[in-house]
Amino acid sequence: MKELIAISLLTAVMLLTGGFVGPAQAQSPSQDLKPTFISQTPGLFVNGWPAFTVSYPKEWEQVPNPAPGPVFSAGLPRPDLRPGTHIPLLTIDVMTSFLSLEEWAKMWIPSFLEFGTDLKVLSDKPSQLQDGTPAREVEFEYVDKASGHKVNDFILMMKNELTWVAIHLFNNQGRTGEDLKRIAYSLTFQPDREKPVQVPADVRAFLDMYCVDLMSHDVKTIMEHFSDRLLHSGGGKAAVEQYFRNDPTSPIHTDVISEEATVTVFEPRGDKAYIDGFYLEKIKGDANSRKMPMRSEQIINEHGEWKWYGNRK
Repeated sequence: MKELIAISLLTAVMLLTGGFVGPAQAQSPSQDLKPTFISQTPGLFVNGWPAFTVSYPKEWEQVPNPAPGPVFSAGLPRPDLRPGTHIPLLTIDVMTSFLSLEEWAKMWIPSFLEFGTDLKVLSDKPSQLQDGTPAREVEFEYVDKASGHKVNDFILMMKNELTWVAIHLFNNQGRTGEDLKRIAYSLTFQPDREKPVQVPADVRAFLDMYCVDLMSHDVKTIMEHFSDRLLHSGGGKAAVEQYFRNDPTSPIHTDVISEEATVTVFEPRGDKAYIDGFYLEKIKGDANSRKMPMRSEQIINEHGEWKWYGNRK
């Protein structure tokens, strides 16, 4: 868990200091509330599942993420600094954790020490969204080891079952102002967009068989559901296979005894389709089920068979 947090934060710092360069991409009209991984809307991030939106200034550019990284990043271009630098910078993470809000906040501190010095915790307190959803507000200040720049990271975290949403706002101007905080607090959950949608019978059969094969714990069989051309957060099929073999959080290394895929977003595009939703997991010895995010992917029909194609753009 600490390694995943550190990677995500390191990604954000590299984006903040110009480690990655990317132009703004063509975007769709603002009234189109399709998830951002399908259709981009200036000044609005739309997540698939869990369904929520976050508003940010329209003049900010979306910034490509390396692998692995946040589900979304955007910032203000700064041509007066290093090429590709965006300050302030917004990043949005969606992840899974059993920790409480208070415990999760404490996990950030050792992660910052991976790439920062002179760490100061400026605030750490409970909060809530406009709709009353419990949240936690944390603010750090540190000096980035690579650039020597002082960085401020304001984090707003909230949890829905086991799914976490963490909004980071990085800046180099000291304490986070109310204008930036309003971006974080613009997060609005939209449960009406989480209703299951119908998918073609062959797609339903693909998802059902994938879930069955996950429970077989046979990595070779599981990997038959992935395209050889898969690209997920910059990694290919081999990286996914290593995840199943070695990562203790993968379903085959946990007490999951059954999985069922629920689709809440489905958009066909020729031989490909965008898909998002959640897996309903049953755990050994637990009467309750839990929802785990599918994390906005594409599938591709290869020779009459659907396969995972990754989250490439």
